Amino acid sequence: MTGLATYLGTELGKNETEKIGVTLQNDNWPATYSDFITTLKFYTNQTDDGRLYSRDIDFEDESAETDITLRVHLRYIPLTKQSRGNTIDDADKQIKAMDATRDLVDKWGREDELPPSYVYSEKFLSIEGFKIIQVELFQNAGLAIMAVGVITFISLGNIVTAFLITLNVFFCIVEILGFMYACGLVINSISVINIVLAVGLSVDYSAHVGHCFMVKSGDRNTRATEALADIGASVLNGALSTFLAVAVLLGSKSYVFQTLSVQFALTVALGVSHGLILLPVLLSIFGPKPFQSAMQSEKPKVKGEEDSHAI
Repeated sequence: MTGLATYLGTELGKNETEKIGVTLQNDNWPATYSDFITTLKFYTNQTDDGRLYSRDIDFEDESAETDITLRVHLRYIPLTKQSRGNTIDDADKQIKAMDATRDLVDKWGREDELPPSYVYSEKFLSIEGFKIIQVELFQNAGLAIMAVGVITFISLGNIVTAFLITLNVFFCIVEILGFMYACGLVINSISVINIVLAVGLSVDYSAHVGHCFMVKSGDRNTRATEALADIGASVLNGALSTFLAVAVLLGSKSYVFQTLSVQFALTVALGVSHGLILLPVLLSIFGPKPFQSAMQSEKPKVKGEEDSHAI
């Protein structure tokens, strides 16, 4: 099978175009647009090779100045990969293929001065999600963690405690991402939403311990121990109640509920362990001085006050 350019380069092509009154240039291509249309009509109607393309070329009318429409045949090739025995979308290859297709069409439009053209496929909807999901993950999770730092600082009035609580939340999110990989969960719109929600859930377990530490007097170790004694059981009960709320979803067949339940279970387990284990250790080492009210309550009473109470 030969194309039009190859056909015009043969002696047969030159002779037949001469018979229909078409003059070829030195590069064996019609000199004018009308000659090109005349040649193309002859090629698709009168030659064996050209008839193969006749259904892909539509002439608007019979004139030599008519516009033509071309049908371009495309085939979608699934770009997938194997992960833990499952076939999943290869996001990187799909994004590159989508961008390359768009660049190709844009290039055609610039070089050939074609009308505005674009490429569309239903699959592009999910590929567009793959393209921006990582940026959205870091952006939204980062903004949420920053908001946690600002709000805890305003609530506690101490930058060191607020920083340790925020650091605790950051570690928790990083570990959730690590466990997601171990559990076979991928980064998509559903998991990203749950990760952002995990920021708000995990801070709850650390904020209570941090606040209780600030209202205790004594050295750091004593204050960390007393904070756990006072608030630790309540934090643990809150974690258990949250876990029970999503535990029933662990056996769900729905992908959305499976992802939600696994991520929430990870959030509760890691959040409470960071709040009751890691944060007290950090506070016992780097913890700041207690609130002024706690320090005043620790001051010993003067002798006159003791005598007056004795009377």
